[in-house]
Amino acid sequence: MNRKTGVLLSYILMAVEIFSTLLFTPFLIRSLGRAEYGIYQLIMSVTAYLALLDLGVGNSVIRYMSKYRAEKDKLSQKQFLGVTTIYYFAIAIIVLIIGTILRYFLPSFFKVGLTAEEISLARKLFSVTMCTTAVSLATSGFANAVIAYERFDISKGTAIVMNIIKVLASIVALKLGFSSYGIVFIHLLVTIVTRAVYVLFIIVKEKVVPVFTGVKFSFVKEIISYSLFILLQLIATNINALSDQVLLGIFAKGASVIIAVYGVGAQVLQYFKTIGSHFTSVLMPGLVRLVHSGADSKVYEKEMIRISRIVFMALGMIFTVFAFNGMDFVVLWAGEEYREAFYVAIILMFPTMFSYTEGVGYQLLQAMKKHKTPAIIQVVSALLNIVLTILLIKWKPLEGAVIGSFIALFVCELIVMNIMYKREIGISLISYFKGLLKGTLPCLLISAALGFAFNRLGLIKYGWLGFAVNCAVMVAVYAITMLIFGMNSYEKQLVFKPFNKIHKRFHKKGDINVYR
Repeated sequence: MNRKTGVLLSYILMAVEIFSTLLFTPFLIRSLGRAEYGIYQLIMSVTAYLALLDLGVGNSVIRYMSKYRAEKDKLSQKQFLGVTTIYYFAIAIIVLIIGTILRYFLPSFFKVGLTAEEISLARKLFSVTMCTTAVSLATSGFANAVIAYERFDISKGTAIVMNIIKVLASIVALKLGFSSYGIVFIHLLVTIVTRAVYVLFIIVKEKVVPVFTGVKFSFVKEIISYSLFILLQLIATNINALSDQVLLGIFAKGASVIIAVYGVGAQVLQYFKTIGSHFTSVLMPGLVRLVHSGADSKVYEKEMIRISRIVFMALGMIFTVFAFNGMDFVVLWAGEEYREAFYVAIILMFPTMFSYTEGVGYQLLQAMKKHKTPAIIQVVSALLNIVLTILLIKWKPLEGAVIGSFIALFVCELIVMNIMYKREIGISLISYFKGLLKGTLPCLLISAALGFAFNRLGLIKYGWLGFAVNCAVMVAVYAITMLIFGMNSYEKQLVFKPFNKIHKRFHKKGDINVYR
């Protein structure tokens, strides 16, 4: 399938995921109530750790299946799928065993933070969510094979349809009074159907049936060796993203309500991360070719500034608009009792913004095969996060969890990683930040000043309409100032290129370089 179609479907999937959760989450919160919503968030966080037993092998499966497909070696594809099927089924069984043990010990883990009734609900939910994870892992070989075949219509298309079905079915379940248990059961059913589509596509359509004879189990050792530091990164990322809610459940009294508030802030942060990761993934493909071409540190620095500026233009705008309007958004979206979730989101969005902006540096290190140390740094960040969060939760649960995460992210993933980029890639940090902030910072400050002024008008009394006007004014001012003096010629060309193509298609008189 055409890569452009794949990119388009990726953006459609991102939009569906964001807008469906934006619309569904308020309904979910109000249907469940703060305590049950907090339990739901806690169990989803605990379950996410079971998915780490994938051991980061997914990317390796795609790599090898793509290789054999390019070589038109059907037998090796079947044998490799046989290896991965055995491997993933074994992992799924391990997940069920570990999950059963965890379910038994849940009362011991959360005896401080949860009541007996809440623990009973948590165990019921976990029984279903661990099965969902097991089904997902058991069929991961087929899901990754679909990606290796570049059938984005199947992988992304199915995900889009199933996401919509999941939300609609969840709304019906809540209306019928099935509460959080109905939601996780729907997630299980949707996972089974989605994975069945992938399995049938690979076996029936592509005729790649797993072969279990003549299998080289040495593949598994090779794959795990290749994936080791990807695994470290995944573990660190998940710990940083999910540990706060789990630690609150263990150490904070009345944890379910606190986790509910934290969960709303974390949901907003996840939207921010999703947008950042999609920008990054689209802009990265040329980096491996750049490294293989033998470019020097000056070229790397220029490329890092080029990509970082584009990501920062988007994330910086979102961060600034949210800083002045986020409190209103949280209150309108989730309710007055979730007001503190704004502080959770905005505090963690700050280091996340720069971490994603500098993501090109990490991708360069991967292309240069120097990603081991950054992976270890992320593990240190996760451990520091756990230690600080445990200490600070005893001071103030919600505030302590957020501050602990902020310090760990800021120190390890910004300060230390920037030192790594300077040492390993050879970039000048002064030149990098001058290039990053040139033009963009003044535009953000102008937009922020106007946002502050508009907030004084009290338009939020008109509800969503007032909120939309406040945001629209900030975005419009930011966009205009960026076009006037914030963007360089390359960035303006990116903005106006689609319009030039449309003009050329309809008028056939060549491009109009409106950005000059």
